[in-house]
Amino acid sequence: MIAVATLSGLGATAATCLLLVSVRHRSGGYRQAHLLLAAGAAVATLSLATGLVAAAVHGSHSGERTGWATAVSIGIAVSGFLGCAGLLRMPGVVGSPSGAVRLLLDGVITAAAFWFVGWVLFSEPTRLLGDATHLTCAPILFATVSAALAAGLNAVVAARAPRPRARLAGLCCGVTNTVFGGLGVAGGLCGGGTRLALAGAVLLAVGLLSAGLAVHTTDPPGQVAADLIRRDSEYAFIPMIAMAASAAYHLLQDGRFDAFAITAGSLEGFALVTRQYLTLHDMRGYAARLAEREAHFRELAHTDPLTGLANRRGLLRALASAVAGREPVALLGLDLDGFKHVNDMRGHDVGDAVLAEVGRRLRAHQGPGDLPARLGGDEFAVLTHRSPQDVDRLARELLHALGEAYEQPDGPVFLSVSVGVAGRGDPDGAADPHRADRPESAAAPQQADRPDGAAVPQQADRSPGGTGPDGTPVPRQADESDVEVLLRHADLALRHAKQQGKNRVERYDATYERMLRRRTTVEHELRGAIGRGELRLAFQPVASLPSVRPVGAEALLRWHHPQLGNVRPDEFIPLAEECGMIAALGAWVLDQACLQLSRWLADGHDVWVSVNVSPRELHAEAYVAQVAEALRAHRVPPQRLVLEVTEHTVATDVDELIRRLTALRRTGVRIALDDFGAGYSSLGQLRRLPIDILKIDHSLVAEHEPVAPVDRDGPPFAPMVDVVMRLGHQLGLEVIAEGVTSPTELAAVVAAGCRFGQGALFGWGVPAEHLEAMLDAATLARPAPVTGGDPAESRPSEPTAAPPPAPRAGTAPPPAPRAVPAPRAGTAPPPAPRAVPASLPEGASDQIVNDVASTQVGPGVAPDIRGGAAHR
Repeated sequence: MIAVATLSGLGATAATCLLLVSVRHRSGGYRQAHLLLAAGAAVATLSLATGLVAAAVHGSHSGERTGWATAVSIGIAVSGFLGCAGLLRMPGVVGSPSGAVRLLLDGVITAAAFWFVGWVLFSEPTRLLGDATHLTCAPILFATVSAALAAGLNAVVAARAPRPRARLAGLCCGVTNTVFGGLGVAGGLCGGGTRLALAGAVLLAVGLLSAGLAVHTTDPPGQVAADLIRRDSEYAFIPMIAMAASAAYHLLQDGRFDAFAITAGSLEGFALVTRQYLTLHDMRGYAARLAEREAHFRELAHTDPLTGLANRRGLLRALASAVAGREPVALLGLDLDGFKHVNDMRGHDVGDAVLAEVGRRLRAHQGPGDLPARLGGDEFAVLTHRSPQDVDRLARELLHALGEAYEQPDGPVFLSVSVGVAGRGDPDGAADPHRADRPESAAAPQQADRPDGAAVPQQADRSPGGTGPDGTPVPRQADESDVEVLLRHADLALRHAKQQGKNRVERYDATYERMLRRRTTVEHELRGAIGRGELRLAFQPVASLPSVRPVGAEALLRWHHPQLGNVRPDEFIPLAEECGMIAALGAWVLDQACLQLSRWLADGHDVWVSVNVSPRELHAEAYVAQVAEALRAHRVPPQRLVLEVTEHTVATDVDELIRRLTALRRTGVRIALDDFGAGYSSLGQLRRLPIDILKIDHSLVAEHEPVAPVDRDGPPFAPMVDVVMRLGHQLGLEVIAEGVTSPTELAAVVAAGCRFGQGALFGWGVPAEHLEAMLDAATLARPAPVTGGDPAESRPSEPTAAPPPAPRAGTAPPPAPRAVPAPRAGTAPPPAPRAVPASLPEGASDQIVNDVASTQVGPGVAPDIRGGAAHR
C-alpha cells in the first residue's frame, strides 16, 4: 500500500512537472490553456498528497479524516474546474461566445445526467458500493459535482471535435480521470476504506500523466461548434433518457427522491429548456441571416458589381415585368466605340474606371421609371417608358453625355458611343416609309434568274417576318416572346448604327433585319456550295481591237442556289472574305479555270484565261505553290494564265504585295492590275509593281465625249485611255480597256491605241461552251474591208461575242449594250458585228483597216500580250 501510494504521488508529481514545462514552450492561446491545466494538475497533486498523508497518519479516526476529506474534495473540485477551463481555452475548442454558452449548457445537461444516474446507483436502495457508500459525508458532494461537470463537458467537447480527435479525447479523459481519482481519495477518507483511497490515487496519477502527455502532441482541434441540423438533439435527449431510465429504476426499487435528486432533475429541466430556447433563437437567427443573404445575393445576381447598374438578368426581369403589364416601353442599346483600345493601351484599370464613369453618367440621365443596365463588357442598355419623342431626345442626350472626355490620372480618355433604339410598338416587318422602294440590300439586292447567269433586280421583300432561305417572306416565329423581339430589335438597331459609321443613333428598321437575315442565309448556304456542285464559271471574252476577235477570257464565279436562285458575286464574295471561305472558293476557281484552259488549248485555240485573286489569297503563304500545282496538274503553260489583282489591293501593303507578286511571276504566270484608275495607286507604286498588264477601269473608258486630235488628223479618242496607253507603253505593259459598252467607246479606245478590250459590247460572261463557239467562229471568220459613209449601211460580217455579262465580284452591273441584244436561253450565240463598229468617226476607217492585219486571231496574237511589250 505504501508502494502504491508512493508511485501514485511520484506519477502525479512527474505529470505536473511535465505540464509546467509545456507552458514554457507554448505561446498565445496554447500558453494560457496549458497554464490552467498545469495549475489544475498542481492542485490535484497537492490534494492527493494531502489525502495520502491523512490516510496514513490518522488511520481509523473518522472524525479527523472527515476534515481532511473536506480539504481533498475542495482541492479536487478546484482542480476539476481549472482543468475544464484549460480545456475550453484550448485554441479551436470555443469559437465564439454563443458557442461557449451552448457548449457549457450541453456540458451541464450531461453532467446533471451523470450526477443523477450516479446518485441513483450509489444511494438507497441500490448502494452499488455497498457499505463503502457514505453519502452522508458532505465533503464528497463537492467532488461529485466537479466530477460530473468534468465528465459531461469533456464528453461533449470530445464528441464535437472534428476528426482526428484521438489526442484531444485523451486530454479530456485525463482531466476526467483526475477528478474521479480525487473523488475516490475523498471517498476513502470519508469512510470508504484505504483501498478506495489508493485506487483513487492511482486513477488520479494516471489521469494527470495522460493529460501531461496529451498536451505535448495535441494540435488545434478546429472549430468545435454545435451541429443544429444533424446531431444537436442527441446531446439533449440522450441524457434525458438516461435520467428517466435511472429514475424509473430507482422507483421500481422502492427508492425515494430527496432534495439533492430533485435539485438535479430541476437543473436538468431548466438546462434543457434554456438549451432548446437557444437552439430556437439560433435557428431563427440563421433563418433571418439566410433570408438576408439570399436577398443580397439575389440583388447581386441582378446587379453589375462594377457600375452598380442592373445587369442583363436584371434588365430581363424588368423588361418581362413591363411587357407583362402591357406598358409602352422602349429599349436603348449602347456600345462604346473603340473601348478595346482603352484596355489595350491604358490598361484594364483605366478601362474599369471609364466603365464606372459611364454608369454614373447613365444614372445622372435616369428618369422616373428608367432602368440603366450594363449587359457586359462595354455594352449598356436603358429601359424606359417615355414617349417616342422623349426616347429620341434621351438617345441624343446620352450620345452627347457619353461622348465627353473621361478624366483619368494619366490623361483624359475620349470615346464615342453608338445607340440603337427599339420600341415595343415597332412593326416587325414594316419598312421605313422613306425606304419603301429600297431593295433588299443596298449591297446585295434580290435577283431573278437569267439564262446567261446575269441577274436583274426584283422587288424588295416587305413581309412582316423577313425572308426565308429562298427569299420568300416568312412570318415571325410564334414562340418568340415580346421580350426577345424587343431585345433583338435593339441589338439590330445598334448593329446598324455601328455599320453606318458609329457615334450615331439609329432606330430599328425592318429592312435592315431582312438584309441581315438574307446575309446570314447566304453565308450559311455558301459553306456547302462547293460540295453540292452549285458553283460554275462564266467566261467574259477579251477581244483584240479593232477586229473584235476573242483572244482571252476572264473567269467569273457564278452561284446558282436551288432556293435562293442566282446569287450575285458582289453579295457572296464579300461574305466569303469575312467568313474565311474565300480561300476555298479561290482554289476551286483556279482549278476549274486551269482545267477549262487546258481543254481549249488541247482543241487548238490560241487563248489565255485570267483569274481574279483576293487580297487574302494573295497574302497566303501556300498560294504560290497552289498556283504552280494547278498549272502542273492540268498541264497549262504558265504564260497562258493571268492573275488579276485589284488596284485597291495595292493600297494595303505595297512591299508585301511586291514580294508576293514577284514569287508568282517566277512560276511563269502573268500579273494584271485590274480597275486601274478607280483606286489609290500612284505612279511610283505602278513603276515598282511586278505586273504585265494594265486593265483600264470603265470610269476612264466611259467618257462623255471623245476628244478630237488637235494637231493631226484622225478619229476622236479617249484622252484618259490615251494617257494610260502611253504610260503602259513606257513601262513595257500591255493595256486592256474594260467596260466597253458601245461602238462610240470602242472607236475612242481604238483611236487611243488600245489593242485589247473587254466589256458588254464584246460579250457577257457566258458558259465555257458558248465562248468556245465564239472562238471557233472567230477562227473561221475573215476580216472584211470597211468603207466610209453612212455607218448604218454597214452590216455584221464577223461572229460576235456572247450575251452581256453579269458583273464581276465587287463591281456594279454594267449598263446593257446598245448594239448587241442578249440571246434567249438555249439559242446559239448570234452573229457578231463586223470588226469595225458602224459608229466610228469618218476618217478613222483607213487606220483601223491597217491595224486589222496586225491583230488577227492567230499564233501571233496571244504572244503579243504575253510578252508585255507594247508594239502596234
